Amino acid sequence: MKDNDLLHLYKNDIGVLAVSSYLKQGNKNISIKGLSGDLNIITALAVTKNDQENHCFVLEDKKSALIFYSSLSRLLKKEKIFFFPYSYRKAYDDEFINNANVVFRTEAIEAITNKSKEKIYLISYPEGVFEKTTNIQTKNKLSLLIKKGETLEYSFLVNYLEEQNFESVDFVKEPGQYSVRGNIIDVFSFTNKEPIRVEYEENKIVRIKLFNVVSQLTVEEKTKVKILANTEKNQTQSSFVSLFSILNEKWVFWFENLSLSANIIEEKFQEASLIYSGLEKKSKIMISQKPSVLFLSKKDFLDEIKSFKRIEFGRNVNLKNKTFSFSSSPQPSFNKNLSLLVDNFRSFEEKNYTLLISFQSEEQVNRLRLYFESINYNSPHSAIMIPLGSGFVDHDNKRVVYTDHEIFNRYYKHTKQPVVLKKQKNPIKNKSELEVGDFIVHIDHGIGRFVGLDKIKINETKQEVLRVVYKNNDTVYININSLHKISKYSGSNSSPTLHSLGNQEWEKKKTKIKSRLIDIAEDLIGLYAKRRQSPGFCFEKDSFMQIELESSFIYQDTPDQSKATIEIKKDMEKSFPMDRLICGDVGFGKTEVAIRAAFKAVANNKQVLILVPTTILALQHYKTFKKRLELFPVTIEYLSRFRSTKEKNRVIKNCLKGDVDILIGTHLVVNNKIKYKDLGLLIVDEEQKFGVSLKEKIKKQKNNLDTLTLTATPIPRTLHFSLIGVRDISIIKTAPTNRQPVHTETINFDKNKIRDILKNELMRFGQVFFVHNRVKDIYEVANIVQLLVPNAKVGVAHGQQKGDELEKTMLKFIEGYFDILVSTNIIESGLDIPNANTIIINKAHMFGLSDLHQMRGRVGRSNKKAFCYLVTPGVLTLSSDAKRRLVALEEFSMLGDGINIALKDLDIRGAGNLLGGEQSGFINDLGFETYHKILDEALVEIEPKTSTQQTKNIKIFNKSNSCLVDVDTEVYIPKDYIKNSNERLKMYDFIEKNTGNNLFSETENIIKDRFGKIPTNLKNLFIVMEIKNIGTQMAIDKITNKRKKLIITFNQTKQLNVVKNESIQKIFNFAKKENKNVSMKERNKQLIITFNSVFGLFESLDLLKSLKNKDNILVV
Repeated sequence: MKDNDLLHLYKNDIGVLAVSSYLKQGNKNISIKGLSGDLNIITALAVTKNDQENHCFVLEDKKSALIFYSSLSRLLKKEKIFFFPYSYRKAYDDEFINNANVVFRTEAIEAITNKSKEKIYLISYPEGVFEKTTNIQTKNKLSLLIKKGETLEYSFLVNYLEEQNFESVDFVKEPGQYSVRGNIIDVFSFTNKEPIRVEYEENKIVRIKLFNVVSQLTVEEKTKVKILANTEKNQTQSSFVSLFSILNEKWVFWFENLSLSANIIEEKFQEASLIYSGLEKKSKIMISQKPSVLFLSKKDFLDEIKSFKRIEFGRNVNLKNKTFSFSSSPQPSFNKNLSLLVDNFRSFEEKNYTLLISFQSEEQVNRLRLYFESINYNSPHSAIMIPLGSGFVDHDNKRVVYTDHEIFNRYYKHTKQPVVLKKQKNPIKNKSELEVGDFIVHIDHGIGRFVGLDKIKINETKQEVLRVVYKNNDTVYININSLHKISKYSGSNSSPTLHSLGNQEWEKKKTKIKSRLIDIAEDLIGLYAKRRQSPGFCFEKDSFMQIELESSFIYQDTPDQSKATIEIKKDMEKSFPMDRLICGDVGFGKTEVAIRAAFKAVANNKQVLILVPTTILALQHYKTFKKRLELFPVTIEYLSRFRSTKEKNRVIKNCLKGDVDILIGTHLVVNNKIKYKDLGLLIVDEEQKFGVSLKEKIKKQKNNLDTLTLTATPIPRTLHFSLIGVRDISIIKTAPTNRQPVHTETINFDKNKIRDILKNELMRFGQVFFVHNRVKDIYEVANIVQLLVPNAKVGVAHGQQKGDELEKTMLKFIEGYFDILVSTNIIESGLDIPNANTIIINKAHMFGLSDLHQMRGRVGRSNKKAFCYLVTPGVLTLSSDAKRRLVALEEFSMLGDGINIALKDLDIRGAGNLLGGEQSGFINDLGFETYHKILDEALVEIEPKTSTQQTKNIKIFNKSNSCLVDVDTEVYIPKDYIKNSNERLKMYDFIEKNTGNNLFSETENIIKDRFGKIPTNLKNLFIVMEIKNIGTQMAIDKITNKRKKLIITFNQTKQLNVVKNESIQKIFNFAKKENKNVSMKERNKQLIITFNSVFGLFESLDLLKSLKNKDNILVV
């Protein structure tokens, strides 16, 4: 059944038709009772489908309004739905005005006053209707309507934006900003959720577009648009009216709880009056308007709604109104027990009820189908592929609508939320993004310092180049089509030594490292082949219990979680041992993936060992696994210092007998005394905490053991193994539902600041971690914390406490007894306390990057905004590495940044000898990117002793060198097209990478969309890039197009290059056949081929295309 069919069924329902008929007769006061679950939303929508009126729904509070908005957005496809929120967080405080909410209100009012024939749905809550809005006349007076094709002076629009207090920025990020670039003006008006891009030709507007603030690309073309500043802020110039005075009397109002709404409005009005009185006493000059001007009182609210048709449809309705009763009840609860669901189906079948199930995904449909097939039950249900918030039993129509998330007791996410996208104020910098002052590595010249973009003249032709300074202030100018030869320096040395030009130091260093890498690469490929040849246990396909377990996960799987689960199960079903790394940010669902893998092993009569770094994490995992698998016949045990000797001996004995299915433990479980009856899977959690030797020790004990490694920040060696394909990697980077990034800030130790941070968290009934990593004075620090917040309960936890004492402290914090936990870094691994949303890390500069990220991951595990404060001494006293770590943690604070943290750690620490335990190596000398290039060259050069089949999965990033192109045509991005030099450099890099993948038209369209009509010089750059691509594909080393000549140069190589030989043969044959004026000569180990009378870039490109594509026949 389609989702629209459900609405259609209820549109013609007898009860719905009765309500619709009563409304059409002009009656105003109606109450509807007896609606359960989502039947209240479906019934309300069905009523609205039977008329031509517009409808406004006022819910009890903001949360209910957002849920209702989400449900309406799912059920309605074409109709316009608007959210009408409260602008302020606190009345009369401009700093607390929410710009996004102002946009929603303005957008809704614009739609209402446009008098369109389209049906409008407005969703609000008491505070939303309590706040008055600027009247239409003021809005029209202050707004500017612009149309495509009209003549409007460019300078006039810029002046208008300045007068209306729009902020001038390089790139717009949020409402109230504008940006000027060449013939384009970007403006984030308060009339739209997306910013507006106005494109000019002289003083004529040729295009108007809405664009995405993150990607900066067009979302929608417009013929006209209104620009408006935040009129709510400028109270003295505006007059205000209520929402009700803007709407005509044909609007229908739906109230979830009318009396509660009236009381909330009265409460907010009294609060605003108190604030206004306080302001009046403080200042003789009153800038703000009186509460009666800006807000509705309860009396005004009740008076104004009298002229509208009103329907009360919540739990507490006014029974004095004309009341329509429906007979319904909530969906029965099954608590994941599918046999109860089958019994329920049979019970309703006997009563001739129609059964429908609302699914969130096809995955859940298939899981339930497979379960029914496995028990040979032919289910009578029909599937609805639209997520509903809650199911219901409609007794009037003998219809049951179940929801999959209630059947499996899963978390339900309301995805269709109103949102105004804002670009992050501190966006993550791409690790390869160049800025002035950065150290760079040139593959031919070594390490230099980038000092900026310059325009130089070469033979009367202007070119834009990168200026790089080397030792003794020697300068190299790098053409913008040679960007492939440079990379940003990334290594542990923040100030590497600059290389000299003109000596062999750099070449000798490259050659030496390359020869060592060739040895490593041969060992690496041998290791890969050996792993593939080892026999492993081949696990069976999923059983019905596996399906039941995965279906009962309380959250909707993220796409990455589903992908990782599938990849792990495929690996387990293969004939050779699995060795997979799951890299997912803290709290992104790695444990759930591990539970599924462990259960699959147990279902195949294998034992599972889970290795964790700390006793606390062992206990947490034991509880998590126990709770998750409580409905299945699985025996779970754990070993740590929390267990008594008697308990440990019992567990060890049961392991040997095979009575323990899953054993969780610290390094104790790797002891030679512990024997297993049939161990089939090893799971290593928080992999970065274990040494290489410990992990290798386990693998040697049983070299055909399937291994699953979990981490948020893998150690450099592990990550590099995975990046080049020696280990398989699955990355979980999709954030769980409603998760927010953790705000990260570096501060000095200031008692007042720390007191404010603690109080702010406690005021919202949250808990705080205070990390101090010295047991010696941890109790003194706890006393300081207690003095700062005397009313808080402060606990202390550290690794030297007795096992039972530490366990009690942690459990008290988990249960909410302690408000603040002062602890060492023992809390960093795996603790999941959703109510703890602030962490203060004292002496943060003493921790490694991975440790800091793991500790930050203890907070932000719910839908609340979380905070991480890194307490350090003055910045001047920090080492350069400590500064880089703290900056990296602040920069990489978005959801899913664990992998970026790991890559940064790889930059800072180096990958070292990949096959040994060293963590420092060649990266300091070369920088990470150049190291990769030379490693890839080494992989290309060795002749593998193993077969192609065994080595084909080793990833090689740079198999061919890029061709150099030198022309006497002006090829660059004009400064008046993109003024910002950093942005220009970014665009050069973007063009280089995209055109290298043959994405020419896509790249042109993106640049044209962002910056306007492409100038000739930039068009030339695209032609040069196409020439470069062809040259690279033909293994040409250099192409020169100057003085009406096309010169093709091939360098002699040590090894046979089949492509190069074919290209030379093609050119030779082409020259003979086409009778072109061509000359060839050899000089300094180079073959130089010259084509005379080639005029310009276009002719050069056409000639090269002919050379590449023509199927030449050898002429003898």
